[in-house]
Amino acid sequence: MRRMPSNKKPSKKYRPKYAKGQIPVTIRHSADSDLHLQVIPHQELESLRDGTATEYAYNTLSLRLNWGYVMAGEIFDNPDARQVMETGLAAIRGVRERFERVGKYGVSGEEFKSLGEALNLTDEMQKSATRREQHDALRVVYAVNDLKQKGVL
Repeated sequence: MRRMPSNKKPSKKYRPKYAKGQIPVTIRHSADSDLHLQVIPHQELESLRDGTATEYAYNTLSLRLNWGYVMAGEIFDNPDARQVMETGLAAIRGVRERFERVGKYGVSGEEFKSLGEALNLTDEMQKSATRREQHDALRVVYAVNDLKQKGVL
């Protein structure tokens, strides 16, 4: 019986393709990066309270709250958490409306409290969610924002 020659070429390991500059979703970022994602929005919330906030602060808080809203509803499926996030989002909309009227970013006491609760809840959800869940929630936020900018929503 004649045998086929064995293949001497080594087989290559499977390597999934990623977009340029991305790392695999399954790799968790450092604890320092995790903390950074939590601290910056709280600093921006303080800048709203002391009247030094910029559009960067508004955008940072809006993204963080939208991300928390998606995580509360889609990942954790928690109606109470979703309600806290809705209250926080209503507060950030109030901040924007005030800016359009007055021309300066600021926050009322009630809005500050609602935003703080929503940010704290988002921090807790971030600690509990996997990196893939965080990534998926952020993709939903960007997709919805894209649709709104195109006028679909």
